Amino acid sequence: MIRTMIVISLATLVAVAGIPAAGAQETKQEPKPYTHAFLKKAGEMQRAEISLALLADGRAANQRVTQFAEHMIAIHKKLLQEVQELAAEKSVQVPTELSDEHKQKIKEFSQLSGHTFDRMYMRYILGDHQRDVQEFEDGMQTLEDSDVLHWTYRTLPMLRAHVEEARWLQQGLQTN
Repeated sequence: MIRTMIVISLATLVAVAGIPAAGAQETKQEPKPYTHAFLKKAGEMQRAEISLALLADGRAANQRVTQFAEHMIAIHKKLLQEVQELAAEKSVQVPTELSDEHKQKIKEFSQLSGHTFDRMYMRYILGDHQRDVQEFEDGMQTLEDSDVLHWTYRTLPMLRAHVEEARWLQQGLQTN
């Protein structure tokens, strides 16, 4: 009888040892393809905004354009950090370099200065942020990951505000 109880106890112990404890860390699920692509694109967006805004220092003629660019640098650095942290949690590698398209845009803008830079920069930033807003709105319809979706919901109003700021500033440049 004691021998049978020992065998049953050992069998139970072995069986229970194979079951993960409640709250034990589960293996991370691979992000869905759209979430993966969205995080990479969001990181690229932030890096491009920062790089373009950095050009305004020393190139912009209008003080409001310089202030806008400084604001873009601060906000998009914060957003880049957030997207990098989120991507790391999801095991997604965010690009550390700009795409060829953005490198070309930086090259084009680095050849401009003064009022020409101001007008071209603000026109581009307006269109770029409008595309970003569209990407985020599309993302809200298709993202599968709740953390990424939450970040998108928090970030979208800020991007919309940037569109309005850029539109207002661009209109002011056209009237001067």
